[in-house]
Amino acid sequence: MSLAESIKLALTSLRSNKMRALLTLLGVIIGISSVIAIVTLGNALQAQTLQNLADAGINDLTAQVKSRTTNEEEEEDENSYGTSPVEVDQSSKISADMVSDLKRRFPGQIAGVGIGSAAQYQGTISTPAQVGTKNITLNAVNTDFITMKKLKPAVGRLLTEEDIEGDRQVTVISPKAVQQLFHGNNNAALGAEVDFTSTDGRNTSFVVVGVYEETASKGGLVNFGDESIMYVPWPSESRFANADGAWDSVSVRPAPGTDDGQVKQKVQEFFDQQYENDVYYRVAMKDAKKELASFNQQLSTVSMFVSAIGGISLLVGGIGVMNIMLVTVTERTREIGVRKALGATRNAIRIQFVVEAMIVGLLGGIIGVILGGAIGMIGSAMMGAFVYPPISGVLIALFFSLGIGLFFGYYPANKAAKLNPIDALRYE
Repeated sequence: MSLAESIKLALTSLRSNKMRALLTLLGVIIGISSVIAIVTLGNALQAQTLQNLADAGINDLTAQVKSRTTNEEEEEDENSYGTSPVEVDQSSKISADMVSDLKRRFPGQIAGVGIGSAAQYQGTISTPAQVGTKNITLNAVNTDFITMKKLKPAVGRLLTEEDIEGDRQVTVISPKAVQQLFHGNNNAALGAEVDFTSTDGRNTSFVVVGVYEETASKGGLVNFGDESIMYVPWPSESRFANADGAWDSVSVRPAPGTDDGQVKQKVQEFFDQQYENDVYYRVAMKDAKKELASFNQQLSTVSMFVSAIGGISLLVGGIGVMNIMLVTVTERTREIGVRKALGATRNAIRIQFVVEAMIVGLLGGIIGVILGGAIGMIGSAMMGAFVYPPISGVLIALFFSLGIGLFFGYYPANKAAKLNPIDALRYE
């Protein structure tokens, strides 16, 4: 019997026993669709999270003031990325002049030097018309920080160099702050005067010149949105904090197309020169490569766990295929006996049932890929990071489906091939 005839007989058998065929397919469909859907959602999750991290400046460098007594092992133990582990004397902090000089020293290699990550203050905010106060985080920033955060104005404008140079008492606030203070009315917020009181009791006022758009995605493992924040020009920091244009750390963004490692080395050499006469403090360069590597490792672990679950699902599906095929062999005992009496060889019988099992596996794989792909794409679109099922995953799933049919179909097929034709014809 040719392969084409075996396929024809297999399809005829499946059509004549639709319910049995459906039950046989079901296990494979569930297993394959689960794997494809989870892999697709995992890819979307990874893409979304990495994009969130990139938007938050995860690839930026951080120049951080540290004590000269801090050794390499202590630095490895620090888990507060971007914050200073020591109280730094005001005179030893990174000054505004250093920031300006750094940008002038490496034009074309540094896209920006952000002031703001180390200039955060907790406090409360209120308006003259509002009874009570709301918690908020104040960031004293420069325009590079605003650019690096990729902020866009929803109404009004963002902070400008004129605001910085003129030491203007202006602020740009977040959508959540607008919700807290102005019931979500952006237009009501624009031009309003707000009072900020720090946790140590210092107070100052600002005029709202803009509300920025919420740009952080709601998908992924990392979410930097939904915070009550106000950004103010960094010179105003001196009015509510013991700071005067100097910071524990600044963020350095390498220009596109530059080598991050080389930029890191050059910035380190720059600060080494600035602090060569400081016997107590130095500046160390940090990046987030380790944090990113740790994140990728976690994703790999999750993927392996999910793959294991998918493998178990497919194993169960394969056992289901074998069980149904055994039932099929029993039900078709007389048919097998007739075929053998007419001259069919053991190999022909074996091929017929193996092909039937492989067709079941392949059909289940195709339906599973379509169903799982649809679930994955819908889910990824809801996450805000639409992705297609990976081609490699689809091909592996289809080949695996064929393998399930071959592996779990061989035993029933071999059992059918070994039936004695006389006993088979007598079977009722």
